[in-house]
Amino acid sequence: MALKITCPQCTAEFFVVDGFSGSKVVCPQCNSAIILAFKTEYSRTSMPGPKTIVPAQIANLQEEAIRHLEIWLDVPSLYIKNALEMIAQDKAYSVWKIPKGESNTYREISAPENPLKLIQRRILDRLLYRIPVSNAAHGFIPGRSIVTNASFHLSTANAVLNFDLKDAFPSVDSQRIKHLLVRYLKIPLKHLGENIPHEALNQVIEILVKLTTYKGVLPQGGPASGYLLNVACITLDKNIYKALSKYGTSYRYTRYADDITVSAPIPFPDTLQKELESIIHNSGFQINPKKVRYAVQSQGQRLEVTGLILEKEKVRIPSQKLEIFRAIIHQAGSMETNALTPEKRLEIQSIIAFVKMVYGKIPYRIWGPYKEYMEKHGIFIPRKASKAYLNLYPH
Repeated sequence: MALKITCPQCTAEFFVVDGFSGSKVVCPQCNSAIILAFKTEYSRTSMPGPKTIVPAQIANLQEEAIRHLEIWLDVPSLYIKNALEMIAQDKAYSVWKIPKGESNTYREISAPENPLKLIQRRILDRLLYRIPVSNAAHGFIPGRSIVTNASFHLSTANAVLNFDLKDAFPSVDSQRIKHLLVRYLKIPLKHLGENIPHEALNQVIEILVKLTTYKGVLPQGGPASGYLLNVACITLDKNIYKALSKYGTSYRYTRYADDITVSAPIPFPDTLQKELESIIHNSGFQINPKKVRYAVQSQGQRLEVTGLILEKEKVRIPSQKLEIFRAIIHQAGSMETNALTPEKRLEIQSIIAFVKMVYGKIPYRIWGPYKEYMEKHGIFIPRKASKAYLNLYPH
């Protein structure tokens, strides 16, 4: 990180990188020796030594950092500069709120505009996926979903404990993102191609923080945000695994974004929940007390994981939700085609995709109104398509 210094002799301004308390630098203007003093002490042996940088050099380092990002991300440097300019002008995101399901509470969605959205997607694909995250993570991981998250508990669960992290995304601020990128990504970045100077690499980290955060926190709605949340939860996941190991090997743990699930074939000890709550708080997150759920199947209670039911060795959608889906599709099938909006078509296709993801097929309860919907609006149905295993999802 570059720190701005004002020379006490000639008042010239310059920047210092890799400085630590007690280190000496020389003013590039008047050659005065200056001893640095910081509130935070850094080990002399772990730092390469301070370097002075004049403002013009900062601009050059930023240009070099952007040049490397252009190569690493396969994105024109102009796109990166435009995105940074949009961020500086607070024009980079569209923000809206959606109901959380709780009364009078909303989740703020911050969706990046192009070209920032493209750049965040490239940061995820080309850089962030190089960071290994916990095996407990099922959200924002290719090949994993709420179904894999719930299915992991299916064969052994008799007792299930659920936690919901309150405001998980905005709980991760820019400083934490910077720390994570330095810790997990800085070394891999050195091996992506041509050599990059240490100072320019520092600027790359600074730019990546700007490109992936919004108003100082992790935005919910950015393509890279979900995986960055997983990276921020590496220590949390590790400590939960460690705590569970003290109670035996029968406990299972998964996390889908901000939704934590712990299960066991036996009821939980009284001390375990408090211990897990303490780990969550010590990891920089808060628990939503309204969404803490503990259920024991042998006591007649329903086991639920990320909105899905564990029952009779199967994962299923709650009947009430499935009935809502059926009603929505039936209502769309009763509409006139000219009144069927693109948003409604997308809603129907999202429902069908979700149902098929859970069951591997379209249940008869949904197939009937869905078939009527497609026939009413002239959507092609393959002649040999099985109504139970339909694979066509028309646009």
